Amino acid sequence: MIQLPTLMLIVGGMMTLMVVYLGRSFWLSLEKGMGFATHSIDGLPQVMMNRYFVIAMMIGGSLIYRRPKVVAFFFAVTGVTPPHDAWIYRRFGASYKKHLIPAAFSAVIAVWTWTIYLNGGAT
Repeated sequence: MIQLPTLMLIVGGMMTLMVVYLGRSFWLSLEKGMGFATHSIDGLPQVMMNRYFVIAMMIGGSLIYRRPKVVAFFFAVTGVTPPHDAWIYRRFGASYKKHLIPAAFSAVIAVWTWTIYLNGGAT
């Protein structure tokens, strides 16, 4: 019999690979990514709204959990998106500076909480 933690790792690993495949599909071709995800341009604003709310809930949950290692991880990971967006928009000559604010906050919080963890703070 498979134990629950092993099953969670297997299914979680499969989901991780699916998301990586989806990201790769969008990277290589918008049409392939949209097709694989079965998204449409018309529904994209609602999809993005959902993504932002979910990210906010994950960040908030990490703060409620109050473990520096977890907080550092979430802010490091979610902090990758704003500077990447800024880089994309800057290349197209669009406004990008608002993206740098959450990038800076995420970096500060990630480094700060990781330092707390490394210095023997709560785990």
